[in-house]
Amino acid sequence: SRFSAGLLQEARFEAENEVLEIVAGNSTQSLLERCSELLFGQSRAPPRQVNGVLGGSVLLSPALLPNQTVKEIEWSFSGGSGATIQVAEVGPAGLERPDPRDRFGRRLELVNGTALRLRGLQSGDSGVFGARIKLQPALVEDQAFNLSVYEAVPSPRTRSQLLASTLEWCNLTLQCQGSGRGAVNVTWRRDSLTWGQLGPGRHQLSPDGTTLRVALPPAATNATYACTVSNPADHKVALFDLQSLCQGGGGPSAFSTSGYVVLSLILVAVSLGGAFWCWRVNSRRRPRQVGNTTNPKSPNPRFPKSPNPQFPKSPNPQIPN
Repeated sequence: SRFSAGLLQEARFEAENEVLEIVAGNSTQSLLERCSELLFGQSRAPPRQVNGVLGGSVLLSPALLPNQTVKEIEWSFSGGSGATIQVAEVGPAGLERPDPRDRFGRRLELVNGTALRLRGLQSGDSGVFGARIKLQPALVEDQAFNLSVYEAVPSPRTRSQLLASTLEWCNLTLQCQGSGRGAVNVTWRRDSLTWGQLGPGRHQLSPDGTTLRVALPPAATNATYACTVSNPADHKVALFDLQSLCQGGGGPSAFSTSGYVVLSLILVAVSLGGAFWCWRVNSRRRPRQVGNTTNPKSPNPRFPKSPNPQFPKSPNPQIPN
């Protein structure tokens, strides 16, 4: 019929496209494997997402059933723009590196006989790791891991400002911002309650999520607000004690550690400048004082100097007759 003929033509068209993709993309799969996927509906599982932090480590562990026996595992890596390279072979002899001088060097190690650990993560390690697993008696299974490497999240910059504190209400703003170069996500929670569980009437969040305005009665200020700055691989938490902020006046602001460091450096610089100025002033006065002590000036000398110190000269000598 026309319907079955149309389905057959569509299947043929998809098969031809798959063959062209294999030839153009230099795929490692054979034509027989791709045809079996089309005919029997078999497809490779999507890559599992793995996130890591620069300088840290990740574990790539294949998912295996308890009754499966592994004969060999071939590990490959594709960075997206370059060609796919084979990075490791796991067999009865353990871990073997086809090219020990590749970008991974000595950073790869075998864990529990099947998993691969990558240490000292670098930004160029982001990519897809493939594991071709050969099982007993003659089965082959492919698994993939999509590794993304992120920068570590630094401590957030925090600030609190008390707007009003009365017997009935405590109104203040809490600010929390990321200080790193990469994009981060900012979330808030109160004790064990997430942002969605907080009362919207007493909480106002800025569009970018970095500033939270809180208005609570004094009886409800015995709580801790937590700000979490995170990326997919790392996170940092900053805490705000509302009771101390409301009762203690909160001060105009509460700076993070970096703010105190900058303030300390400014105070040290001012102190050194003042000490240097005092030293210059004292060094200019010192020569004048030394000159005055070496040539003292007598205010009212009682006797004039005489040529002969033993017999002073009489001012009006008398000539005898």
